[in-house]
Amino acid sequence: MKNTWESVLKEKNIKIKEYCINNDNPSAFPLSIFAILEITGNDRYAFLQNQFTNDLDNNKLTSQLSAWCNPKGKVIANFIIINTKSSYLLIFKKDLKDYVFKKLNMYILRSEVTINDISDLYLLLGLSNLNKLELNNSSILLEDGDVEFINKQYITRLPDFSGRYLIAGNTKSFKNTIEELKEKIEFVNDTAWELLDILSKIPWITFENKERYLPQMINLDKLKAVSFKKGCFTGQEVIARIHYRGRVKRCLELIKSKYEMHAGCYLYLKNTGKKVGEILNSSYKIDDAFFGLAVIESDKLDNELFADRLEKEKINIIP
Repeated sequence: MKNTWESVLKEKNIKIKEYCINNDNPSAFPLSIFAILEITGNDRYAFLQNQFTNDLDNNKLTSQLSAWCNPKGKVIANFIIINTKSSYLLIFKKDLKDYVFKKLNMYILRSEVTINDISDLYLLLGLSNLNKLELNNSSILLEDGDVEFINKQYITRLPDFSGRYLIAGNTKSFKNTIEELKEKIEFVNDTAWELLDILSKIPWITFENKERYLPQMINLDKLKAVSFKKGCFTGQEVIARIHYRGRVKRCLELIKSKYEMHAGCYLYLKNTGKKVGEILNSSYKIDDAFFGLAVIESDKLDNELFADRLEKEKINIIP
């Protein structure tokens, strides 16, 4: 997908800019950080409904956030799901593509379901800071999760309360879209899109941290990516038990530091050297600071935390 975007942008003479955290200008983000799987077949609804955390009955011609968990309730991957009428598109972190594709195929059994990897056939474009989307000579005003199909492109306003849009379509359709947008919008690198996800507390499971966290630990229940009213799905018993009877001992927090942070690094409690958290996602440096999302023990949020045992790299939690 990256090479395809590079060729399209080069053909249209588009220059990619760095992103400023205080940027209020309409921005477009050519995204090469996600994979796309297409789920087709007469049993596609039942198949995904039995596997994923969200309720596809709420996904009638819309998009939604969801996740796929193992029997212990730990998240294998989380998705944006787009219902196209004839299929479902699963959008998730690219480094999980081969793992998810192989593992999800194992559950098909006799179901009439086909899983296609269309990551190299479709492009993804993110859009931000738009009150409404002016595209294809139309003014498109969508609510969170709404999906429109225009000029062979699926356009959705993300169901994550961030007000951002996502467009998915083939390369040919995007050449027309880029031509239309290039005079009225800035094009920004996709690492900036990851930063916007972090600032919006939108977590992404990667290959490195798969099957380590319950959905509640990474904010997916608050993002309405989990249904506690639908029937059974993989890991549902564990996830529901914690929701109704227990207390989540770890939670997702937005963190900031003047030191570089890396996903997978631990957070330590001052004066003890005890591990009390782990960085899930991290960003590049912007405005003299690094931002990230971390899963932290809930009863340690008021303590001083560091990203190293020597207690030099202090971490600040942003409410």
